[in-house]
Amino acid sequence: MAELIICTEPLAGSNCYLLGEGGRCVVIDPGDAAAPLQTLGRLGWTPELVLLTHEHCDHMAGLEPLRGRWPRLRVVASALCSANLQSVRLNMSSMMEVYLTFHGHPGVRYPPFTCRPAEETYSAEYRRDWRGHRLRFVPLPGHTPGSAVIFWDEETLFSGDYLLPDGQPILRLPGGSEADYRAVTLPYLEQLPRGLLIHPGHGPSYRLGECPGNG
Repeated sequence: MAELIICTEPLAGSNCYLLGEGGRCVVIDPGDAAAPLQTLGRLGWTPELVLLTHEHCDHMAGLEPLRGRWPRLRVVASALCSANLQSVRLNMSSMMEVYLTFHGHPGVRYPPFTCRPAEETYSAEYRRDWRGHRLRFVPLPGHTPGSAVIFWDEETLFSGDYLLPDGQPILRLPGGSEADYRAVTLPYLEQLPRGLLIHPGHGPSYRLGECPGNG
């Protein structure tokens, strides 16, 4: 059974998940480099995969530093997420200083940046294994064109910026689409089984049906 450690990026409050087993690990949404690098070094874990739920900078700003430290790292993302990592508008890094100012962090410098594309991409539901664990990726547009949710052994869902414990997803940012969300994503999320363990992109983990905001 993989050990789970959560690192929360201090400005936007984005969660990065580290799942380690046998000295190896998977990183999900490295929105900050400092905490994941420090934690991986302290534990002696070597990351083999980075999984991205979507292309926003607060969920992948640590990606290139991780690649620099571990050059054999493979990044898995939807094809649209991979493409949009390379746009300062669609990855939101060009407007992050304004966003942070609006959310109580005035004066923070956040230079726009891009990331290289993912090594492994998908455009439809996609499955792969990691050290005996079953991973399933489901692209779900709305929050961003490249958004996806990630199932871990069909028992846990990494939901990105969907199923947040304290509210509804934001659909008005660059690339967002309320029409796509209502046509594709919302019906999918509504049929998920109650009791499924949700690890969201922001906020505490919870079981579906037991959270006041998204129960």
